Amino acid sequence: MLAIEISPDMEEMFRSVSLATGRSLSELVQEAMDRFLEDWEDLQDAQEAGKVLEEYRRDPARAWSTDDVLNLCGLVRDDIA
Repeated sequence: MLAIEISPDMEEMFRSVSLATGRSLSELVQEAMDRFLEDWEDLQDAQEAGKVLEEYRRDPARAWSTDDVLNLCGLVRDDIA
């Protein structure tokens, strides 16, 4: 279990949403944290994709084609259709 402190203003906002929606404070805070973590993961994925794209732009000759990857896995295009 994790205990957190939030500002009185934020607590008031959560309580207002709780009353308006009939959802528990716990449920609302859990949803907010879930969304934050999903956004964080999306940001991390985007940053990693940016690094990979930059690496490709520096040296496109090092890139593997789809057929190269499939061959490495022992597959052909028809296997993935």
